[in-house]
Amino acid sequence: MENITKLVSVLKSPELVADFQKRCGVEFSGSETENRPKKNGITKEKNQVESEFLRHRNGYVNLNEQTESLNESCKSNGHMKNGYTVDGSGPTHKNGLISPHSTNDENHSQKPQEEDLEKSSFKINNQLYFILFHFGASLGNEIFYLFFFPFVHWNFDGTLMRQMAFVWHVAMWAGQALKDIICWPRPASPPVIKLESRYSLEYGMPSTHATVGTVIPFSLLILLHRYYEIPLVLGLVCATVWMSLVCCSRIYLGMHTFLDVVAGVAFGSLIIPSVLPWVHTLDLLLVTHPLGPLVFVGLYFSFCWLYPTQKIWNTARADTANVHGICGGVTSGYWLFYQLGWLTKSSQSPPYPVLTVTWNWVYLSFLRTLFGVLILAVIRAIVKPLAIHFLCKLYKIDKKDVEAQRRLGSEVPQKFITYYMVSIGATFLVPLLCSYLGIMRESFYQDLY
Repeated sequence: MENITKLVSVLKSPELVADFQKRCGVEFSGSETENRPKKNGITKEKNQVESEFLRHRNGYVNLNEQTESLNESCKSNGHMKNGYTVDGSGPTHKNGLISPHSTNDENHSQKPQEEDLEKSSFKINNQLYFILFHFGASLGNEIFYLFFFPFVHWNFDGTLMRQMAFVWHVAMWAGQALKDIICWPRPASPPVIKLESRYSLEYGMPSTHATVGTVIPFSLLILLHRYYEIPLVLGLVCATVWMSLVCCSRIYLGMHTFLDVVAGVAFGSLIIPSVLPWVHTLDLLLVTHPLGPLVFVGLYFSFCWLYPTQKIWNTARADTANVHGICGGVTSGYWLFYQLGWLTKSSQSPPYPVLTVTWNWVYLSFLRTLFGVLILAVIRAIVKPLAIHFLCKLYKIDKKDVEAQRRLGSEVPQKFITYYMVSIGATFLVPLLCSYLGIMRESFYQDLY
């Protein structure tokens, strides 16, 4: 037991992350090293003392009974607001980041600003790692999902896309919810150098990038092997490389400890055998049942609210609303095709031969993807402001008051509605228009097996 405790302590250490970054060529610049002397009236020693007594929660410093003496010291130098320690001349503590910036904004606790280390405070000595791990991080970002799933759907196999999306949906919701239950901060900076700001306000344990970076490639491999004649060894190598890139990127960017990443991979490894055996039956039920969208979209929407109460606002809950909306739209789009009698079950039985890539396929895939992305961008540009306007009227709040939208909860249905409509556009409207233009793949309307 003692050995396990020591191992957990080592894997949780920010120094281990900093060492990995240094080995990959990421270092503080000369003027921003850990050994820098007193800056803005705050010494390194004081930062260390504060780190011992302050409990970081989602980017904010909360004081407990043991920190009363430090509390008085902080108050003598600055002031405290809404659980966020602000020193007029010193650092503010945000999700493990000790920043030299401060603010007196009355809405700061409601609208935290990303204050990651400025680019001038660190240097990149290895551009190859920089590019490689940023690419790895992109494999777990929202933009990738919005491109990857429609691409598979438009150009390869709709059944594969629907079933992968369901597993991804479970992984994202459960992983994000665990973050707001466990409430472990991201690694402290310094010594870690944070190279990404998008997810800084979220908690760190477990890494949902690592969870999804495990679930997506290995679920894809299993489903491909189930439905297609593929070389399993090559697929296993590709899935492992994909997962490794995503996991290493989280440490390289300073967003997670090794323990966060290991926990994320372990959690993803549990989700795959727990969910994947059921996706084929659920997929048929969702698409073919007369009440499919009414029941399951209602469940997806209810899951937006069956989410742990956030102690402090961060992007996790809104991100899961996006995921619920996407999966609800995917279900509804294919359900519409089936109810209209246009989507039929495949006359052949798996496994199928792998699609042969030809220049004509590449050309048509490019046209479908370009046309589809433009349509989705237009749908989002129209639906998002309409959803905000409608919900702000419903909640009786100013549509320009983002903080009120977050506080009163209108942000969640707004995200759900927006991405629900975008997904219906991707699964129903775009294929319909592509069929009208004569560029849709012939097998699209047999993507049910």
